Amino acid sequence: MSQSLAASSAQIDVLVVIDTEYIKNNFPKNTDPKKAQGINHNSQYMICYSPRGIVSGQGTADLSFKANVGDNVSFRGTSIQQNSDDSVILYGIEYWKGDKVFNTFTTNIVTRNRAVQPNPEQQNGIPPVLTTQNFTSYDSKIARGGTENFYVYIAVYTLASDGQTQELYGYYYWDPQVVVPT
Repeated sequence: MSQSLAASSAQIDVLVVIDTEYIKNNFPKNTDPKKAQGINHNSQYMICYSPRGIVSGQGTADLSFKANVGDNVSFRGTSIQQNSDDSVILYGIEYWKGDKVFNTFTTNIVTRNRAVQPNPEQQNGIPPVLTTQNFTSYDSKIARGGTENFYVYIAVYTLASDGQTQELYGYYYWDPQVVVPT
């Protein structure tokens, strides 16, 4: 790691991919976001880009990544079907135990007016069409050093019998970790 990278803030991105079929087959519906149900670690896959490094768990529900004070961290969520059938909305990240290293998380929505999407008129989707699309992230800045265990809250929606409408199935959470050098 270069000296300048260590001294400046970095962007850390975490993609959370949820196997909604596993959740629907193993956990009951739960429609109160304030009483989210804890779930085991068999349906979540977190993929992290961090120039600081990964401690352990890349591609699992037990991701532990490194960050420095001042780094920006963004979480984004999707279902394993890319939100086309079942859908996932990440709606909260909350301190659980250990050192409180994150500042408050905020939802950020970016609208791209000319984002690419596969062209339905072409067999392979290329060349793409340009569409307006919203991209959502849940963002924070690392406030201090330490090791924080935190909860990630998700809302799971399932495709209704009409094949068009996504309806709430339930609210759930689990507990990854961040390690920030002190």
